[in-house]
Amino acid sequence: NEGHALYLAFLARKEGTKRGFLSKKATEASRWHEKWFALYQNVLFYFEGEQSCRPAGMYLLEGCSCE
Repeated sequence: NEGHALYLAFLARKEGTKRGFLSKKATEASRWHEKWFALYQNVLFYFEGEQSCRPAGMYLLEGCSCE
């Protein structure tokens, strides 16, 4: 649910395994946009900026590994 996702996003921003800026391409024809990302367990959250509290989106990385 949304409340749980927001809590996990808060934890990701505070104590996530990896945090920082990455480039994200929204569609095939669009340009790249820099977003603030935070990895927590197997969920990668992205935010509009470093100070944003509410995630703009998230990716579930089930069965993936990050290096």
